[in-house]
Amino acid sequence: MFTKQELQVIGQTLAQKRAWITKNINNSELNKAELEQNLQAIESVLQKISTQFKASNGDKNTVNHYISEKSVSPIRQAAFGRRQELAPGQIRVLLVDDDQVICELMAAYLNASGIYLIDFANDGMRGISMMYDANPIYDLVLCDWNMPSKSGIEVHNAMRAAERYLGTVFMLVTAVSEAKQIRSAIEDGVDDYVVKPIEHDKLIKKIARFFPQVQAGEI
Repeated sequence: MFTKQELQVIGQTLAQKRAWITKNINNSELNKAELEQNLQAIESVLQKISTQFKASNGDKNTVNHYISEKSVSPIRQAAFGRRQELAPGQIRVLLVDDDQVICELMAAYLNASGIYLIDFANDGMRGISMMYDANPIYDLVLCDWNMPSKSGIEVHNAMRAAERYLGTVFMLVTAVSEAKQIRSAIEDGVDDYVVKPIEHDKLIKKIARFFPQVQAGEI
């Protein structure tokens, strides 16, 4: 069971994702059928959140304050607008993974697309510490799902708990392929996921969904 604060963050995250899909659903470079499917899933989750708020508050008029597009956090709105114009060389990235080879591979893929501002954390606790200490904050966090100290989900939750990170893009890097687990992570507010073994084109295409100035480069 989520707390009201967690539901609020999830609702705001999904509302922004809904706004992005609505804006880009007719983009010829994107998979419209997949976007429509994601939009339906988001609407379903937001409805469940709405129902849960009604049950806890006993007032149907209090729900939309948390999940309507108009009430999306100003921080997330500002971050969304900034990402549209952010050049690859300006994107600050944190890679969190206990596998150094994976980190180096992802860094090479990012470098090929002009993304050079990359920091590394070899476990979840270190990743959380680096996020809290960062100034300016990271624009993108690529985090392994299964790690010894803190899992990727725990890193994500710790990140979202800091208001200034509400607009940061968080992607899980995982070998998990079970749809139910991935869907649960998305419902928790994770922006996207990258499945291992990591492929350059797929990684960059996913990043470009959030940072339109990013393009695939040659390795």
